[in-house]
Amino acid sequence: MKQSSLPLGTNALELIAECEMDMQRRIATDEPSVVHLGSGGSRTRARICIMAGQQLGLSKHDVLCLASAVELLHNASLVHDDVQDEDNERRGTEALWKKYGAARAICSGDVMISAAYAAIADLRCSAKIADVLRETHGAVAETIRGQSLDLSSDTDIDPEQYEKIAAMKSGPLFRLALSLPLLVANRRDLLKKVEYVAARFAVAYQINDDLDDWRQDKENGDLNIVNLLAKNLSIDEALYVARNRAKYLLRKCQRELSNFPNESAAMVEQLATKLMQQVEKHY
Repeated sequence: MKQSSLPLGTNALELIAECEMDMQRRIATDEPSVVHLGSGGSRTRARICIMAGQQLGLSKHDVLCLASAVELLHNASLVHDDVQDEDNERRGTEALWKKYGAARAICSGDVMISAAYAAIADLRCSAKIADVLRETHGAVAETIRGQSLDLSSDTDIDPEQYEKIAAMKSGPLFRLALSLPLLVANRRDLLKKVEYVAARFAVAYQINDDLDDWRQDKENGDLNIVNLLAKNLSIDEALYVARNRAKYLLRKCQRELSNFPNESAAMVEQLATKLMQQVEKHY
């Protein structure tokens, strides 16, 4: 799930820079991983994690460990996705598997996953490490199930199954950016709410992508909600339904996010608002 950068305070921007250095240090012995991280990216998950951690009063050290973990997992998923989807480019440059070969790219994705768990192991709040590891494993395992469903599905699935796949593929790793700081801050009571928001945000984001790409996806035979809906509706009706479904899901997210403590979910709220604006531009 690609995201645009969002504004942060000076202190948080410094932490983003430190997070970048921390990630590079953890994967420094694997050249393809270094190349991939150096190719750019918005670091949206790190930004969400850092802002949430700061607002919840976590230590700088632990905030950095969590931010590195969530970004490393996200980037590992991108590398593996490119191999499976045979996408030739990532961030305007040659995809890792095209540059180094599929086998090497898979290994580099694995390096980043391993480095993410090492970052969690470095948390100073040692009493929370087991909980954070379990939460992280649950999100990774669910993402893998979603990716497996996507790879085995065809374009004849119904919209409900489409949403299930979109939520499982992108929601779990996205939610870690908020759920891990909350877990360390002893706010386990909010984890179900984070899961609810992340799943709906992921589906809305995928619908927005589909609104951009429905013509190309139709030509390539790729899964797209607009083309699924157009089997029983006119294309104009399908576009209308898809847009309104995305807006409905985002309004659900916004309602839930406004109630998080100390504005810890403020950056996710901003993302939801920005995505709503993008969806509305499709009219």
